[in-house]
Amino acid sequence: MEIVTRWLNDRAAAGRTARWSCLLVAVLGVCQLAASAGGGGTGALPKEGKWDLAVAMPEPRQEMGVGALGNTIYLIGGYGADNIPSTLVQVYDTEGKKWRQAAAIPEGLQHLGVAAVDGKVYVVGGFYGTFGKRVATDSVWQYDPATDRWERRAALPTKRGALAVVVADGLIYAMGGERSSAPGAPQPYEPVADFAVYDSKANKWEVLPPMRYRRDHLVAGAIGGRVYAVAGRDRPNYMLQNLEEYNPATRTWTERAPMPTGRSGGAAGVVNNRLYVFGGEGNPENPSMGTFNQVEAYDPAHDAWTQLAPMPLPRHALSAAVVGSRIYLPGGSIVQGGRAPGVTAIVDTFEPN
Repeated sequence: MEIVTRWLNDRAAAGRTARWSCLLVAVLGVCQLAASAGGGGTGALPKEGKWDLAVAMPEPRQEMGVGALGNTIYLIGGYGADNIPSTLVQVYDTEGKKWRQAAAIPEGLQHLGVAAVDGKVYVVGGFYGTFGKRVATDSVWQYDPATDRWERRAALPTKRGALAVVVADGLIYAMGGERSSAPGAPQPYEPVADFAVYDSKANKWEVLPPMRYRRDHLVAGAIGGRVYAVAGRDRPNYMLQNLEEYNPATRTWTERAPMPTGRSGGAAGVVNNRLYVFGGEGNPENPSMGTFNQVEAYDPAHDAWTQLAPMPLPRHALSAAVVGSRIYLPGGSIVQGGRAPGVTAIVDTFEPN
């Protein structure tokens, strides 16, 4: 497995395009995914977009946070094969196709939320410690690229990691996630439906009506001023399909069409008013690896999902950043649970038609 992962990273660093053969996927032990649950074989599903590879990350990472300002992508925290949360900030110039490092974030975090507003990058929540001994935080940090400095901001109203964060109309919305359970609870951790909005200009949080479903490891997007939360897990269910829409004008959540393939730990990006969801974990049809290769797109105008051709490399714990009309999908793990040596430095890209 380690040899295969190194090979994949080398191919990405060499700038090869993402045209993976079934032979390669078979070596990884996930060839069955290409023709599994999502709607038959790959030939039965529309591509509706172009896959390619960007330059690989200098340091492999999973469970990091990602945000974009203009043509620049910021990859913050997460962890590598050592499972120890990092303070590393890797910065990718999508035009120059080069990586550099920015000032380290003051605390090592994993499963953090990241958003970019008004020329600054914000880190919201996350976990301290290794995943098996994780502790949720309410920390909020602001990074200013102009000064290459971090500043602590008003704390999140509740401590949580594995949350989703999006920007709508200049405000940062933080939803869902996981926290430690109360003493004596049957499980050490519990998902939450918590929902709050942050005004970066006023440096102030407001608690909003909770989601209809509690969940962690969910994904989200903002379209037309509304917030969409989908997928995630409420253990032992790793395959939530529920999609809900939040309307800031009415302060209400409404249930929408469920995603065809329930999963958690995936990534999502919005292009042309459609929410694209990639990968994830909890796949019972691939017990050796546990990852999904499904790509599904939601159109709120028709309250409908479209199943697209699968990802070239199935994985979870990846992140997504949108630059122009292209969705960048850095890192992640090809093995459920983030077990080494599944972590990868690959950055593949998807550009919808």
